[in-house]
Amino acid sequence: MTVRRRFLLASSLVRLVQRQRGGLRQIEGFFPEQSGRAASVRLEENRALLILRIANPEGETEEQTEVPIAHAHALLDVCAGELAYDRTKLQIGERAALIDQVIHPCDIHLATVEFETEGEARDFRPLAWFGPEVTGDSRYTNKAIALGRLNGPSDIPLSNMALNGLLDTLENRFPEQSRAHLRRPASSQGAAAKASPRHGQTQGSSNKANLDEIEEAIMREMEFTLQNKRS
Repeated sequence: MTVRRRFLLASSLVRLVQRQRGGLRQIEGFFPEQSGRAASVRLEENRALLILRIANPEGETEEQTEVPIAHAHALLDVCAGELAYDRTKLQIGERAALIDQVIHPCDIHLATVEFETEGEARDFRPLAWFGPEVTGDSRYTNKAIALGRLNGPSDIPLSNMALNGLLDTLENRFPEQSRAHLRRPASSQGAAAKASPRHGQTQGSSNKANLDEIEEAIMREMEFTLQNKRS
């Protein structure tokens, strides 16, 4: 079972995340939904998946089957709607957020966080750089966006709090009161514990250099945004 929470993001923040961490282009096509079962096809960089989602009172279950890429292209041609986006997987503590820049059929920027239980989802505290939550708004599902049900501008304004919050995330720093809600079960933490102190020091130095570049990029982005507002 997968439980998801979804948030809007400022477009400039997503561009900065992509500049730092890169992204993977994905295309999804959606078939008509039948009795709580939704089928779709996803084309990634070097593989294709046929996906079946089944809704139930406890959440949503998802099954994936890999298919030949040529078959995926054929299926996309007969889908009711298509969605193209660039996705970056970004760690927030010991949990991951999926950062999406939708480029077709509209321009929208989203963060999706997945949980194993309703309790985990309920206890999660959104980060400072997350925008308004749209989890309960059916217009912001991938299928609804692909079918053109989302109209009008969806970008949200930049703020100093959001910029600082993103930098904290990229530095793997979070408010103490939020850390408990970002933890996965202990069984998934072993890999992180194996890193040596020497490796950690080297990585920290590299991260500092990267973050200096990001701060410069943020200043350029803010100047660009201000110029657009004046024009």
